[in-house]
Amino acid sequence: MRTTLNIDDDVLAAAKEIAQRERKSTGKLMSDLMRDALKRRAARASGRRRDHGFFGFQPIPPGGTVVTNELVNELRNELEI
Repeated sequence: MRTTLNIDDDVLAAAKEIAQRERKSTGKLMSDLMRDALKRRAARASGRRRDHGFFGFQPIPPGGTVVTNELVNELRNELEI
């Protein structure tokens, strides 16, 4: 479907560069990018978004092992590093 959008020059330039690198048309790339953004926004709105904690790191899952300095040192000793 054809439509007219006002897109900032820097955004269009970046999209054209990525489209060329991925061997896609700029329109196809823009559709893919917008579709992904809309999916993420919908997931966030419905509360299905995964919590990434501070600075993008995922929290330790229940039952996970915390890596301590002692564990690292034990591994170094085992590997003779």
